Amino acid sequence: MTLDIYFDSGEMTPAELARKTGLSAASIGRILFGEQKASHSAIKAIVEATGGKVTAHDLVFGAPRALSRKRDIARVDQQDAAA
Repeated sequence: MTLDIYFDSGEMTPAELARKTGLSAASIGRILFGEQKASHSAIKAIVEATGGKVTAHDLVFGAPRALSRKRDIARVDQQDAAA
């Protein structure tokens, strides 16, 4: 499943994925929105952190999230940081 669908499933927030992978929240956001290609180490970390639900193929070839949804991520991250 793509990173977009994974986050929509509610299993983990972008902030939680950042903590579990050691990647910055900004990097997760850029990968999510197709603004940055995931490095090999980022791909491995994301696949492991999601238990294989997001695959390397999904990260390389999956469609990025629409930029219009960027505010949704910021809102969720702010709520997560406040908790």
